[in-house]
Formats: sequence, C-alpha cells, structure tokens
Amino acid sequence: MNSIPSMDRHIQQTNDRLQCIKQHLQNPANFQTAATELLDWCGDPRAFQRPFEQSLMGCLTVVSRVAAQQGFDLDLGYRLLAVCAANRDKFTPKSAALLSSWCEELGRLLLLRHQKNRQNEPPGKVPMQPPMSSMKPGLSHGDGSFPYDSVPWQQNTNQPPGSVSVVTTVWGVTNTSQNQGLFRTTQ
Repeated sequence: MNSIPSMDRHIQQTNDRLQCIKQHLQNPANFQTAATELLDWCGDPRAFQRPFEQSLMGCLTVVSRVAAQQGFDLDLGYRLLAVCAANRDKFTPKSAALLSSWCEELGRLLLLRHQKNRQNEPPGKVPMQPPMSSMKPGLSHGDGSFPYDSVPWQQNTNQPPGSVSVVTTVWGVTNTSQNQGLFRTTQ
C-alpha cells in the first residue's frame, strides 16, 4: 500500500518547507515573501494538523521575535500570528498559550505605534472631532469638511415632542478613548 509512505513523504516535504521558511523569516530582505507564503498556507485548515505543529511553531517563534524590529513588517507578523491564534483550538495547550501571548504582545506594539503616529501627524492632516462642549447641531468640524447637518437624520415619529435622539459614532478605539456622540433634538 503506497498511501502511508506517500503521506509520510508529504509530511516530511511540508516540514522541510516550513524549516526553509523559518530561515527566510530571520532575514529582513526575505521576511515579506516568507511571511506571505506562510500566511497563505495558514489560510488552509490542514496547516494546523499535529504533524506540522512543531515546524509551524518554529516559524511563528521567529515571527514573534523579529516582526517589530527595524526592516521587518509588524503588520504582516501580527496578521500571521492572529490567523494562527484564531485556530489555537487545533494546537497543543502550550502552543496555544504561546500564540495568545505573542498575538497580544504584537497587538500592543501595533497600538503603540498607531498612537505614536497619530501624535506625530500635523494638526490639520486628520480631521479631529471638536470637544463635547462645542458639539451643537449645525456646527462644522472647524475646517468645513464635515457639517453635522449633512448627516441624514431620521425623525422618530414615536417620540414625544421635545425628546432627544442620540446617535453615537465611534471614531477609534484605544485604551484611553471614550465614545463620543452627536446629539440632535427632534421636533
């Protein structure tokens, strides 16, 4: 019967390829290509079979260590770890725990980078929402780019006269931000 040696050969070839990818992930010049290939491979649920776990975890260990370094790609590294973490039920408990912690760490680094980039942007580049004290119907953002009255409001006919409709808009989520809402009284 040829199916057993054929399956063994397939497993060996796949593990050999994962070892090759692991080597390429360590080099900034090859990281993008290797991580993209691994991300594509992890798009198939068969990637998370036990015979591949050790080799896959070797690759992901490298990604967790180098993705945030200069010359590598933090976004791609995080995406790769997130795809694998979403399938952590297919991993051993030890591997699943490592995946969760790596994903959390790279996610935290991405958030910090995003916050730092927003602080470094020139004030006029991104329209900022005015403080709550100045949020009144009919006012614009200050640069005229988004008048509040341009939002199509639906009047709720079930509300008594003089009641208030509230529309909440979430512009971004950080650990320090709060939801800010737009208020408009209905007739």
